[in-house]
Amino acid sequence: MTDRRATTFQGSSDRWANLEALGAAAGQRPRPSKPKRSMSSRRRRNLLRTLAIVLTLVVVLAGAGAVWAYRYADRLVGKGQRPVAGLTPAVAGRPMNILLVGSDSRAGLSRRQLGRIQTVEVAGRRTDTIMVLHVSPGRDKAVMVSLPRDLRSTVNGKANKLNAAFAFGGPDLLVKTVEETTGLTINHYAEIDFAGFLNVVDALGGVTLCNRSGHRLDDSFANLHMDPGCQKMNGVKALAFVRARHVDSDFGRIGRQQEFMRAVMAEVAGRGNLAGLPELLDVADIATDHIKTDDALSTGTAIGLARRLRKLDPGSLDMRVYPSIASPPRCAGCAAFVDPLPEAAILMRALARDAATLPPVGLPGGKGISLATTPVTVLNGSGVEGAAARAAADLRRLGVRVVGTGNAATPTGAASTLAYPPALARQARLLASVLGGKVKLVKASDGASLTLTVGSGFRLR
Repeated sequence: MTDRRATTFQGSSDRWANLEALGAAAGQRPRPSKPKRSMSSRRRRNLLRTLAIVLTLVVVLAGAGAVWAYRYADRLVGKGQRPVAGLTPAVAGRPMNILLVGSDSRAGLSRRQLGRIQTVEVAGRRTDTIMVLHVSPGRDKAVMVSLPRDLRSTVNGKANKLNAAFAFGGPDLLVKTVEETTGLTINHYAEIDFAGFLNVVDALGGVTLCNRSGHRLDDSFANLHMDPGCQKMNGVKALAFVRARHVDSDFGRIGRQQEFMRAVMAEVAGRGNLAGLPELLDVADIATDHIKTDDALSTGTAIGLARRLRKLDPGSLDMRVYPSIASPPRCAGCAAFVDPLPEAAILMRALARDAATLPPVGLPGGKGISLATTPVTVLNGSGVEGAAARAAADLRRLGVRVVGTGNAATPTGAASTLAYPPALARQARLLASVLGGKVKLVKASDGASLTLTVGSGFRLR
């Protein structure tokens, strides 16, 4: 009987030869068929590392990652490509933003698979996973920002939830809406569907996911039943873990999505050696059958991005959540939205500038800081009646937690100050950023809140 493992490896040796040929065509030195353990070994490890990271992006709903695998670049880049309007061409040496979408398309799922994930074929298009992957040139880092599906946005001129843009206008309208909502320029688009999710996870042999809630998760709609702790999950169970909607909030689901990404990255990284290459190449083939990308993603651009990601590892992916908060309906029968927090604009501006260090906002698990939970007292130092009340109202509209207003003991004239106790120094710097940096920071000896004293020259930008 033929050894299946030997057959698989032999098939992959042909793939490896083609990888070498493509690498040579892209300006890489061809590798000998039996590399010596020296510089050649190091180059081989770099190639495998690049492949592993690229495939990671595929499995974590970036989708387009597999097209950057050297062996299949020419063929995979063309699979599933479609025109997407509104994208800005990427510029060499500049940061790149890729819009990543997980759609609920059931195409490719068998009736048995549909039953196992407690769903049926449905008409229309929806997405519960919307992310922006920001890749910095010249730095071994990338940032992935999850956008809540219910984020309040302007869709076709009207207030609506962010995911409505995809339902109404597909990728074109979603790209436009994400750019308007975040202020970021989108360069590329990638989408993966249910079937791709299931098959890729199963091709990896499953992933280890953890229920960190401290209690059992039960969602009969998603077919999720999970005790606290960690367990190995196949594609069906992993999909249930990611898409469950009745065990916590949208923010909880975002946290589970990010948990899944870390698990996949760990699984792929563990195969980043010669023995794991055949399986990774098989995953690439499976993944790209369920991936749609924009037709502007050329082979040259894909290979160039792979080189930029060569040194990226799971610890280099900075996962954030768009700073926002769930808001109750504004009227009886009105929809409930997720509204941006004041620090959202700060994070987006930092990404737009490709800042080397991002502000400590939007961190998962409530680890960051937020002005929605930081008490702020507003005092009138201008002598102009109602100045503190007006400033407080403006801050509240931004989501800042104003706990009181009053008159300053000493007039400040045109100048404005922001006094802070040592424990709230980071929050003070964050609020100063929201205010446009036009207030003077003053360290206070003690206190439980920030104190903003507005002068006659105070204007909230």
